[in-house]
Amino acid sequence: MWGDATVSSDTLTRKNRTLYAFRWFMTSPWGLLVQALAACAVSLAHAEVQGMVAFLVFFSLVMVLCDDILATTAPFLLAASFLIKMHDSYATFLPYWWLVFFPAGGMIFHFWVYRGKFERGQAFWPILAVSAAITLGGIGSISLKEYFSGVSVYHVIALGFGTLLAYVLLRSQIHDNHPYSLSSYFSHLMLTVGLFVCFMIFQYYLENWEAVRTEGTILAFQWRNNASSLLMLALPFPFYLAVKRPPFLLAGLLMFLGLLLTGSRGGLLFGGIEMVMCLFLLFLADKKRRVVYLIFTGLLVAVAVAFSGALYGFFGETVNRLILGISRGDKEVRVGLFRRALEDFRRHPLFGTGLGYMGNRDVHLSAKFALCWYHCEPLQILASLGLAGAAAYLFQLVVRLRILLRRRTIFHITLFVAYAGIEMMSLVNPGVFAPIPYLLVVTMFLVVAEKVSVQPQSFRQEQLLRYDQIFHATLKK
Repeated sequence: MWGDATVSSDTLTRKNRTLYAFRWFMTSPWGLLVQALAACAVSLAHAEVQGMVAFLVFFSLVMVLCDDILATTAPFLLAASFLIKMHDSYATFLPYWWLVFFPAGGMIFHFWVYRGKFERGQAFWPILAVSAAITLGGIGSISLKEYFSGVSVYHVIALGFGTLLAYVLLRSQIHDNHPYSLSSYFSHLMLTVGLFVCFMIFQYYLENWEAVRTEGTILAFQWRNNASSLLMLALPFPFYLAVKRPPFLLAGLLMFLGLLLTGSRGGLLFGGIEMVMCLFLLFLADKKRRVVYLIFTGLLVAVAVAFSGALYGFFGETVNRLILGISRGDKEVRVGLFRRALEDFRRHPLFGTGLGYMGNRDVHLSAKFALCWYHCEPLQILASLGLAGAAAYLFQLVVRLRILLRRRTIFHITLFVAYAGIEMMSLVNPGVFAPIPYLLVVTMFLVVAEKVSVQPQSFRQEQLLRYDQIFHATLKK
């Protein structure tokens, strides 16, 4: 029935109108909206465990039915977003281990039946070098028990050769020859994720409105750093979309407000930097409305200055925590981890202590099945992987920047700003050392940057028109 992937895919879409309509729906704005509403329902009901099961099964179904890998990205990212609220939930999810067979089977089916041409790509060799460095990390220092522990094996594979496999598979699947614009769909996808994270933040504030009213300041919640990381991945995309449709600018401002409401110190500091980059992106791209945007930005600054007292009264707690964290030195947990990272690097300069090393739990007790993070990517590399890891990651950084900036289109610059955002957050959080979702999203950024078309917009419009004509003609049969 299936035979060759390309032939079987085309044959199915001609013969089965329901399947064709489902595939169209999953890569349409309506598909993103319905999935986002389902995720909102999960958040409102505080049913993250049940939502995880439902989204996992749905993800597996989409893997089987859709030949376009991007159709599976929305359920994956939305589920990853609401699961950030389940901190230290290893014991909660362990009884559901058997569910892994659903996505595993779906992915095996998808990548075999809809298999594409495997290509190395520009990022192949850097990821291979990083994979080798991660695998060798801790050689000569880490114990066998620590190296082969479950948490170590998972992170060594997921951050190393697992990422390499994901990169190769995504390159074989993601193309810009679909009936939709790759840059437009991907931007709307990230916009959807960002707005959903904002929804969760606003929901938390509404549910705790009495505390907001009485205390008159932002609320602290455990998942604020993860929420900030997701928002910084998504923040540049509404500004990219606003170049052609200015109302999307409001979505960007809403995300920045959500970022401030998290109370994350990294979100405040680095989110502010990213926001400036996003505004610069908008000024650079939209020359026709540049004066309007300058006036609008000036008005926002003027309003912020006029109400600075009230704003500081509400958001000042984050500023105070940021200053306190910098000033009190030894009493700050992150400073203790930074110091320990340098000590570990001096003791094991070549291959580091290894990702599975748990000797830092006296400084910071990490959650179950989590690495003993140093909470700073450069120091994590030096301490865990040594000079070998530093060389591999430097090689990878150079190639990543070349991929993201080589064309210098507005979309590529948008991807770069989003990548810069998560890298900045990785200076004070695990960030890209968390394979799911952050490293996987960065890997997807690279593939999209390599694959996105530079065809003129008129061609894309003609292609979309042909697609609509084919779709409606198929439904009439």
